[in-house]
Amino acid sequence: MAVSKNSTSDFSQPFGHFVSRKIDRDEEAIDYLPGYRYRVWHNDQPGNFPDHKHKALEIILCTEDIYTVSVGDEVFKLHEGDIIFIPPMEVHSIVAPEKGERFIMLFDTMFFDYFNSKKEILELFSHTRVIGINSDSHLYPFVFASLNKMIQLYFSYNRMNEIEIYSELLKIISLMCHSSEVSGSEDLLATHSEIYNKFIRVLTYIETNYAEDMNLENVAKSVGFSKYHFSRLFKQYTNSTFYDYLCTKRILESKKLLASNTPVTDIAFQVGFNNLTTFCRCFKKYEGCSPTQYKSRLSKEGGITPNLLGTGYHTQAESIEPIEA
Repeated sequence: MAVSKNSTSDFSQPFGHFVSRKIDRDEEAIDYLPGYRYRVWHNDQPGNFPDHKHKALEIILCTEDIYTVSVGDEVFKLHEGDIIFIPPMEVHSIVAPEKGERFIMLFDTMFFDYFNSKKEILELFSHTRVIGINSDSHLYPFVFASLNKMIQLYFSYNRMNEIEIYSELLKIISLMCHSSEVSGSEDLLATHSEIYNKFIRVLTYIETNYAEDMNLENVAKSVGFSKYHFSRLFKQYTNSTFYDYLCTKRILESKKLLASNTPVTDIAFQVGFNNLTTFCRCFKKYEGCSPTQYKSRLSKEGGITPNLLGTGYHTQAESIEPIEA
């Protein structure tokens, strides 16, 4: 997703803050999230990374400007929305622009040791793979949706999110292994970039206007889609329905307010629900307990660490203007 440096989103690590890179000769020892075998970085620094390699599978989603990645003798220029998969132990370097942002995901491939298909999986990533936003690959919206979901899960930390993160990774691998079996409609094949840009606007609008009264039909109309077409595309690009996505955002924001002394009823209206009953039902659906129970649990635990609450991670936007389809 396109991320603004003015965004209110929190991309700090859930815990185990990074200290420094550890490189012996040209091999880097990955500093995974403590207790886990992966790490996700939101990187908006202009610093470059000289030649290095590591045992992790690296996935980069470029979200702003151009990011130059050299792998072996090949040079890849990633534009906004492009995705690159860098094989384990492949020497690579990265050149970042003065202003730009991207998400960098690192996964320990030892996870695949438990699969009979480990050989095939590693062969899939034996060479650099790029899924470009302007390519005609029907894989793009599906891979993008899974990466989007993984990033959301990582920065809205919950112990059980680990299962979903690996689930999304395996979904990507399955799609790439059986890409010939995935069919995409003609309107997707040549318009990934156009659709991506429209969805950036929709998601950034939700990010900053989640407390307002909004419905699927009006949002779809604002970007030039029928509500039926919009619903299908939204599911493909976010791995969620429009209303589930909106409710998830509202619940994440409510959890921050529940850590304060604000009455539950007031919180319900502040995050966009029309009544307390709907808020409580939605909260229990996503959190497994009522808002009051959650608030009580926080009180017993002596509060909550702000960066464990999680938020969305999209650009700020004050309004969304109609555009032609």
